[in-house]
Amino acid sequence: MPTVTYIGNYAYRKVPGTKEIWIRKEVKEVSQEWLDANRTAICTNPEVFVVKGDAKTTAGIGFTEDADGDGLPDSGWTKKDITGWLKDKGVSVTGYATKAKLLDKVKTALNPPAPEPVVEEVAPEPVVEKLVEETITEDPIVETDGVEE
Repeated sequence: MPTVTYIGNYAYRKVPGTKEIWIRKEVKEVSQEWLDANRTAICTNPEVFVVKGDAKTTAGIGFTEDADGDGLPDSGWTKKDITGWLKDKGVSVTGYATKAKLLDKVKTALNPPAPEPVVEEVAPEPVVEKLVEETITEDPIVETDGVEE
């Protein structure tokens, strides 16, 4: 049988369709038929009610609990819950985003692209010209008496 826990801001809340009240954080066992009849009031308020054991959890109509138990957003999560998870992970979510786009952001957040390696360009070393002094030696001049050989 499903259980419903009221986790809202107030100390108590009226049970839909009855004169009973729910006390905050008190787990109440309800029938599946009652939950089906009050699904809109209960399952569309995940920040107010926690529903466990629901046999008819429908994707997109109120996230009740993590079906996989892994804590990662999937198609069973509401857009609001996915957005909250992304913001907790530091991913910016701006403007209008469909559920599919949000789930793509989840995949990117879980598997970030590898950073491109930083290639440092090394400047070539400047060529230092060395001044080389050459001493030129001339052949000694031999004087002859004017006769060429």
